[in-house]
Parts: sequence; C-alpha cells; structure tokens
Amino acid sequence: MRFAKEVYKQILVDSGYINADEFEESVKTAEDLDKNIEDVLIFNGLISSDALSKLVSEYLKVPYVNLKRLEIPDSILSVIPEKMAVTYNMIPFAREGDVLKIAMENPGDAEAIEFAKRHTGAIIAPYYSNHEDIKRALGQYKRNIRAEFNKIISESVELAGAEKDLIKAAEKLPIIKILDTIFEYAFAERASDIHVETQEKEVFVRFRIDGRLVDIVRLPRGIEEALVARIKILSNLKLDERRVPQDGRYKFNIGSEPISLRISIIPGFYGENVVMRILNESARPLSFEELGLAGKGLEIIKNNLKRPNGMILVTGPTGSGKTTTLYSALNILNTIDVKICTIEDPIEYGIPRVTQIQVNPKTGLTFATGLRSLLRHDPDIMMVGEIRDKETAEIAIHAALTGHLVLSTLHTNDAAGAIPRLLDMGVEGYLAASTINVVIAQRLVRKICSSCIEQCTPDAALSEKISKDLKVDLSSQKFYRGKGCAVCGNSGFSGRIGIYEVLPVTSNIRSLITKNVSSDLILEQAKKEGMVSMIQDGLNKVAGGMTTIQEVLRAVMETQ
Repeated sequence: MRFAKEVYKQILVDSGYINADEFEESVKTAEDLDKNIEDVLIFNGLISSDALSKLVSEYLKVPYVNLKRLEIPDSILSVIPEKMAVTYNMIPFAREGDVLKIAMENPGDAEAIEFAKRHTGAIIAPYYSNHEDIKRALGQYKRNIRAEFNKIISESVELAGAEKDLIKAAEKLPIIKILDTIFEYAFAERASDIHVETQEKEVFVRFRIDGRLVDIVRLPRGIEEALVARIKILSNLKLDERRVPQDGRYKFNIGSEPISLRISIIPGFYGENVVMRILNESARPLSFEELGLAGKGLEIIKNNLKRPNGMILVTGPTGSGKTTTLYSALNILNTIDVKICTIEDPIEYGIPRVTQIQVNPKTGLTFATGLRSLLRHDPDIMMVGEIRDKETAEIAIHAALTGHLVLSTLHTNDAAGAIPRLLDMGVEGYLAASTINVVIAQRLVRKICSSCIEQCTPDAALSEKISKDLKVDLSSQKFYRGKGCAVCGNSGFSGRIGIYEVLPVTSNIRSLITKNVSSDLILEQAKKEGMVSMIQDGLNKVAGGMTTIQEVLRAVMETQ
C-alpha cells in the first residue's frame, strides 16, 4: 500500500522515528530513481521493515501481524482461493469462531473485504502486513504443488513420449506443461537455479535451494531433446546447434511476479545439459542490514562508501554472495549527481541510471579493455565484476588513484589474503597501500526457518572440538535449529544470510602492505585493531538464532 509523501512524513517524522532532513533526502532519492519511498528508507537503513509496518498499522488503526513466523494451515488457506488472494493482495491466517483474520496490504479495501465476507460467510477482521511479507506468505498456497508435482510430470511425460517430431513435440502441451510445472515448482521452493542433466539412462532435474543442490525428479531418456528444444525456442537459441555451448535469456510471469531466466546450455557426453538461473526482477535490493552486516563492520563500510576515491574489495569463493553485496553498495551510491559505470560477467540485474557493460571475450571485450574504455566515459564510481589478472588490477588501481571510487571482487579465503593476492598479480605494494580503503570477506550460511526455530544443545563432542579448534568459550553460547515444517519443506532452513569480516586499511596496515608481508601478519594487526573475524561473526549469528553452528563451520572451514 503506497501513501502520499505527506502521510509518510506524518507517520515517520512526526513520530520522531527519523528527522526531517533524512526524510526529505529519501523522498528526493525515491523520486529521482523512480523507487518507492519505503524501499529507499529500508534500504538506507533508516528503519527496518517490521518497524515501518508497525507504524503504518498504528496510523491505519488496525492490528499488525508478522507473517514471517506463521505457518498457515491448509484449512485456513483454502477458504480464500489463491487467485483472489493474489488479486487483492491478502491472505487468511487464522480463524476464531465466526471471525476470519485476514492480513492485507490495504486493510481499507472495501471490495476485498466484501468479497472475503461473501465467499466465506465469516466476519472479517482485517490486519495490516507489508507487501513483501504478504507476497512471501502467498507462497504457502504453492505447498500443493509439492504433493502434485510428480503426478503432473508423470502424466505429461506419458503424453509427450507419443510425439516423435522434435519441433512439434517442443510446441505441444505436454512438454509445455512439464516445463511450466518445473518453473512454478522451482519458484515455490525458492530455488536459485534449475539443472537439467542428461545421463545414460535418465534425465535428472535438480534445484539449487539455499545453496544446496536437491534432486527433484527423474525423467526418462528420449524426452530431453524436446525439453531442451522448448527451452531453446523460449530463449531464441539455435535449435540445430548441439555441438557448442549456448547462452540466452527468457522472461515470464508466475502470478504477478516477473521472472527472468539466464540460460546456459552445454553439450555433454549423453546429450545437452541445461542450467537456468532464476532472477526475480520485482525483488527489492537487499540493504546491508538484511544481508547480515551489523555493528562496527557495517559502520566501516558505510563510511568508506562516502569517500570520493579509492578501492573497496569484496572477497570470497564462487557463490558466496559477493556480487549481491556490490549491488547493494551501488544502490546506496546511485544518486543523480554521480555517474556509475560497471563491467560485469554476467549482468545479474539492471540498475536504473547505471551504465552496465557485459563482458564478451568473443568480441575482445574483457574486464581490462572494458575498464579502460569506461575511464573515458567520465565516471565517478566504477564497479568491476572481478579482478582476474594483472592488467585489470593495474587499471583498477590507476582509476582509484585518479579520483574514482572503484568496487570489485577477488577470489581469496579471507580479507587479509586479498592484499597479497593483488601483490602476486604484480601490483606494486605502495600502490595497493594507497588505494585500497577496505576489504570485505564473506560466506553465505542458511538461515533457520523462523516458523520452526527451537533452542537446542549441540553434541558435547562437537562443542569440545569447536572450543579447542577455534579457541573460543562456548559455555554461555546459545544454539538453535529448525525442527522442520511445511513452510521450509521440513529442511529447517529458509533463505540465507552472510557472515563477514571487514578489514579497514589503516595506517598500520598500509605500512605492512608496503613491506610486502604475509597475510598472517596483516590479519594479526587487523585483529589487534578490533576486526571481528568471520568465525566470530558467525557465532554472533548463531547466538542470535539466525543460523546453526554446523552451517557456520561448513561455510568457514570448508573453504580454508
């Protein structure tokens, strides 16, 4: 539900939650970049989503319900059809006698309330919940897909097997239904990627959910050619080319959600294999706080984003969320008085008013050549998707020296290791020391499902091993787990969050860099100056009930 600027001012400024200057600056940013003011307020860390929702509910004089922790029974969901719930952006969540409680983004929507009253015959009690939470809760309607998925697929496979002509099969209902069902199920399961893998006797369909690959269904051989052909048709790829890799994109809607697929097809020993990255284009960029940054580390990053030049590096292995962190930084920096240019491989999301360039080695457009061209494009801020070689590193360093703020990523295990990595590429120590402002190292861990979280006691042997290996006292540490429920598919986890270490390049560390010392000495000095290590940040999140100790150990130890 969107309010006029004056209403938001009354809700936030008159209540004393934020000051007038912060509000007016957020309004200007929202207008300049064509964003919702509430998204700007949340993204810039001025207010949390829950706090804003509570203030709005007080203004509307209706109770607020936090849907994040609610597992809604099927008997309650079924009283309002999914299609109408999506249309009116509302969801039933509880019933007490003749009173049906419904969460709504607009509790004053008389038409929606009247529909719910007529359809259910109940007395409707409207509650307020924000758009994101309702959208997430509406996903609980998709639980039925889990039960029906294999049945739908098996019926469609039988029908698809009767058609021998590849092109005709790709355009007929059975194959279309198989693929649409896979897409819908992947979206319901919050998958980030869909894998279609052709093996000797079967075709495996797997989803990557919260960073882990999960087997979903096995299809018989013979159907994969029509399935891949259908994917090629949708993404405008060459149907008759099966010997070389092909990349494409496809956009579609699931309900009211615009979804983009980044498609990669490669030839394998038994046939073509497909990976489809799912990108929800309507998703709001996450703020640093939502990513998991907090405390001193968050303050250091925000202060360094205000600097007009220098370099901010984000490090970690593939799949650790580095690009998401950079996109969050760019969204903070993105105002009308600066020129932002990026060179990426690939471009994950389009950012309004930002010049984004896709690397294309076939045409000679590499990170180095693209970055060199961008320097002539009058940028204030530059983002380099990854520093892979000496040439890219030297151009990025040069840009940071000549008055640009440069953001980029490196593949190293920890923050301290980023600096020796640059030196190994051939960057001079004094140049690295004078340009690098801060280094952020990160990993992703799975979040405990908020609907089934419970406190637990870890195995005594594990606690002893952790205390010994990490040299930390866990006697007063609290531990949590998810016991599994329908909301999280009985996994105990839902979503992911980052664990971080933030290393500011202080005068003492600059001195060490110029002496070309090891990463161990840099790390030792950073800890003396108060840097919170990644493992300690992980333990803080364990104590806060965000993740499990096993997740932190897996994320940190497996990449050491």
